[in-house]
Amino acid sequence: MKKIIGLILSIVFLLPIACNRTSELTFMDFDKDGNNEISKQEFTDVFTANFYDDWNKNDDEYLDDEDFYLTVFEIWDEDKDKLLSKEEWLYGYDYYYGDYIVTDYDAIDTNGNGFIEYSEYVGALEDTDFYLEWDLDASEYLSDKELAEGVFNHWDINKNGTLEPKEYTDFDLYYLDI
Repeated sequence: MKKIIGLILSIVFLLPIACNRTSELTFMDFDKDGNNEISKQEFTDVFTANFYDDWNKNDDEYLDDEDFYLTVFEIWDEDKDKLLSKEEWLYGYDYYYGDYIVTDYDAIDTNGNGFIEYSEYVGALEDTDFYLEWDLDASEYLSDKELAEGVFNHWDINKNGTLEPKEYTDFDLYYLDI
């Protein structure tokens, strides 16, 4: 009986280590100094420790544009039907691609089925420099720091260099469940 209890306890304590996070992270998990703001460094430290591996969809040694775009597509696809509705597209587009893609939703939906499929989504992005702007060292791969800083920069709506509770909450509800 003691062996079974010991095994169960070891699984309970080791499982969170294997998946990097023990539970849903809160604003306070990021705000390490407790000043009611998340600095870029605080965000980067927590994000890289908990979310970077989630973006590596091909489970290889690096995060490339294919991993990046697939993860963003999956995050935007709220109903997980592998299609972006107009509402799903517009929400993500407003926060990420508005300065990069000037084509409207119907033009991206090249097969006219009323949804944006992954291939249509990638087709709209492949000629933009969006990914390249995240790849600060021009290595063609995103380091954990580059990814975290890119996410932070998009969440920092007022561009003051910190995340306030409202900015964090607006995006946490949508993006941190990856």
